[in-house]
Amino acid sequence: MKRALVVGASHSLGAHLARGLSESGWAVVGTGRRPAGEVPYAHTFDYVHLDLSVPGQLKPFLDRQDEGYDLIVHNAVSYGRTYRGQGTGEPDLAELETLFRVNALVPYQLLHDLLAARPAGRFCSCVVVNSDAIYHANRRSGPYAASKAALRVLTTALADTFRSGGASVSTLLLGPLPDPQKLTDLGRLAERHSTGTAEVTRAYLRKAHPSYVIDELIDFEACLRSVEYLAGLGRAANGMVCRLDGGSSGSLL
Repeated sequence: MKRALVVGASHSLGAHLARGLSESGWAVVGTGRRPAGEVPYAHTFDYVHLDLSVPGQLKPFLDRQDEGYDLIVHNAVSYGRTYRGQGTGEPDLAELETLFRVNALVPYQLLHDLLAARPAGRFCSCVVVNSDAIYHANRRSGPYAASKAALRVLTTALADTFRSGGASVSTLLLGPLPDPQKLTDLGRLAERHSTGTAEVTRAYLRKAHPSYVIDELIDFEACLRSVEYLAGLGRAANGMVCRLDGGSSGSLL
């Protein structure tokens, strides 16, 4: 049985990826900062508490990873207060440091050390989930987008580091997902305007993201299939960026 690690599996997309891989026959370890009792589908995989924002938690976790993995999916993320509309004014330095720590610096160290320590002869596909926010940052999303842009650059560095070392490191670049908070907000808007959620979602995408050419949020199952596709490519996926973001294929990057 092949082994998979999903970093950031305590809710939303990460929980879906961990469950989906488990149902496809993988032996899955999933990490997250939430208690196990709050993790959906935790009974379908081996859940381990790991908070990337807390110094000192990474080394004990790495010390226990002696078997290696055939697939690593990095999905953990912090949005910060301003991106979620929970804060006013600019984020202070401490908040920015935490954002970059969770979204870029610790993932780089974690993935580097996991790939470097994998058993000889065991190929590992590493898929790093990222956001298309790196292409259209604004005042509210700027700090979050910058941290994800840093992750994108560091992912390229990992791909170069391990390109001849029995691993592939690729990026799954995602657009708007049906996370619980977004679904709740869209449902409230639909109720307020006495219309369907599908129509509100369509209007939201066209107004908030005019570059998108989709009318629906990108479902979690499509993300799972994309992860499996990248893993199935083996060495050919190294350095690859798979865009599942709803953007026009004719856009210039």
